[in-house]
Amino acid sequence: MKVIRSTSITYKEPLTLKKIYLFLKKVTDCKTNLFLIKNGLFTNIESLTALVSFFLTLKKGDTFLFILEGESADVHKTLDTISNLLNNKVDETKNGYSYA
Repeated sequence: MKVIRSTSITYKEPLTLKKIYLFLKKVTDCKTNLFLIKNGLFTNIESLTALVSFFLTLKKGDTFLFILEGESADVHKTLDTISNLLNNKVDETKNGYSYA
């Protein structure tokens, strides 16, 4: 069953390219669709370039809407992993999605 889940996220600090890559890899591995919305600008994230471009427009303290669409289990797991990634709870020095 397909579900849509969204949450508002406050951008706390710039992400490294490695974290942005892990972010996109998690979304594509789980076959979920990712949409980001900031100030009415709707972005369908399908590539690393689009995701990097989106994060380059953010300033510390900006809030954006994060929307995932996909199978129920995938959406919930992906959203949890990405929330941890954005909140710096992922250790970039390890392969995959290792948590610090």
